[in-house]
Amino acid sequence: MKRTIITSATLLVSSVFSFGATIAGTSQDIQFSNINFETQVIELHNFGSDEISLDGWRFCSHDETDGFDYTSAAGLNGQSIAAGESLFVHWGDDATASNAINISSLGGRWIDDLNADSAGAGISINLYNNNLGGFGSSAAIVDHIQYSFEGANVASPANVRGSVATGASIWGSTTDWIAVDADSTGLTLTGSAFTGLDDLQGSASYTVQTIPEPSGVLMSSLGALLLLRRKR
Repeated sequence: MKRTIITSATLLVSSVFSFGATIAGTSQDIQFSNINFETQVIELHNFGSDEISLDGWRFCSHDETDGFDYTSAAGLNGQSIAAGESLFVHWGDDATASNAINISSLGGRWIDDLNADSAGAGISINLYNNNLGGFGSSAAIVDHIQYSFEGANVASPANVRGSVATGASIWGSTTDWIAVDADSTGLTLTGSAFTGLDDLQGSASYTVQTIPEPSGVLMSSLGALLLLRRKR
């Protein structure tokens, strides 16, 4: 009778390959693709080619007054994002769609809102796959974003996890803040900004959405009126 001998080394190699292929190899395909300050919604988009389970994943959010606000360890259990699809997280607890969840349903703690619209305000939002380590682990952090009023370096406690993100090479610098103000309505990840795993991002990776200037709206309206008159 032929026997197959499996050594401990074989098990180790098999385990590392399997773990890397199913978790570590795809975690950072999930990115903050949009943050809407008006609707208070964050869009998590799966840029990869495989569905990704969020079991064991957690948010870590900070603002200029709060540090170490974590959602619960099992809050995202049962959630997954298919390839090319998104999950919308509602800070205003008004989610109704099947691909949307309320932040309160995740348990734990989180910052009050997503706005940084006054002097001294700054926000950092982080997403962790805690199957790969703790909050101080560069292997576990999936995505990081930090923005502040006029791009000021708010530092601690707003970017408590900024050093983890820079250590993981997913954010350029702890002092690099996306500049927003009272007229900003949201942030959108630039289409060409995300190129794959361990992608280095920074303030230039996001487009700041703003309320149109009144003069611009007026000129656009006048132009439309002139065009209509010419057609008559």
